[in-house]
Amino acid sequence: MQSDTIQKNLIRKYINQDCNQQELEDMKKLMLLPHTQQLFEEVLAERWTGLEQEKDINQPILSEKLTTFYKKLEAEEIAALQKEESAQTLMRKIRSKRYMRYAAVLALFIFSFGTYSMLKLRKAPVQGLIAMRQVVNANGQRSTVTLPDNSEVFLAAGSKLVFPEKFAPGSREVKLEGEAFFQVTKNPHKPFIIHTGNIQTRVLGTSFRVEAFKDKPLIISVATGKVRVDDYSENLVKSLAILTPGQQVTYSLGNAVTTKTAIEDVKSWKDGRLVFNKQKLKEITKVLERWYDVKITYRNKTKASEELTVVLQASTSLRKIMEVLSATGHFHYKINEKNVTIN
Repeated sequence: MQSDTIQKNLIRKYINQDCNQQELEDMKKLMLLPHTQQLFEEVLAERWTGLEQEKDINQPILSEKLTTFYKKLEAEEIAALQKEESAQTLMRKIRSKRYMRYAAVLALFIFSFGTYSMLKLRKAPVQGLIAMRQVVNANGQRSTVTLPDNSEVFLAAGSKLVFPEKFAPGSREVKLEGEAFFQVTKNPHKPFIIHTGNIQTRVLGTSFRVEAFKDKPLIISVATGKVRVDDYSENLVKSLAILTPGQQVTYSLGNAVTTKTAIEDVKSWKDGRLVFNKQKLKEITKVLERWYDVKITYRNKTKASEELTVVLQASTSLRKIMEVLSATGHFHYKINEKNVTIN
């Protein structure tokens, strides 16, 4: 159809950022049409399937090619999650992740239209068609967020979660700054993706904890299911880890280290159980500052560098927490409203 051809040409120009002001206005109107999603899908398919552009978009041959391609990508994605890392498997994962990335681009245009800047698509601003929700916890505040698919997020103090009021058809995507425990509703046909800066954490249905504070190492710990973590820095895909229950990955300065972790420690974090294993006292008190909205200072600077192994229950009062911590770390303290001094 001639009208479809014209509309697809407009979509191509928009993707390439070649639209003039009038064409941008035409794009806004096009987004309201019910068949626009299919047009976007076909245009994107031309860009990353290697198929040549067809004059007649309704050709049965083109439809068959796209169907075969989609099935192949889905099979590769499942295989990549089940097999051990190898050069051949890595290449399949990169191709598959590129597919998922462009699928996210499609969801971006159709349902968010510019909301997720972390996908690195800096387009002309257009009002979104789906409202976005943002939950921000100040220090000392925690909350439980139920997402549109009934997944639950236990959001920590000093953290922010951004998500759409309605997920796109092909995926479920959220953005996290800070720390949270996710209990994701299973849906094999709709992957759940968490964006933390350039890092994408992708699951189908599982429970895990993400710690993603600015200027600190990224830590992802898995309680149930399987989690895949990739870095999308500088338009390159770097596979960081595929985690199973009892594993965690720590990513800092370009290095990813996978270690074991206690599943119960991961699960109980959402209930305020904080486990510290040979961590500096200053790192422990930084966590307490967020959880209790206090300022903790040291009169003895060397005390801050001492390492402790301790389990704290943050559902109790700050004074009880400090009693346990001081008994373990052999120090005295003083609480004055929201200020704590360690001697």
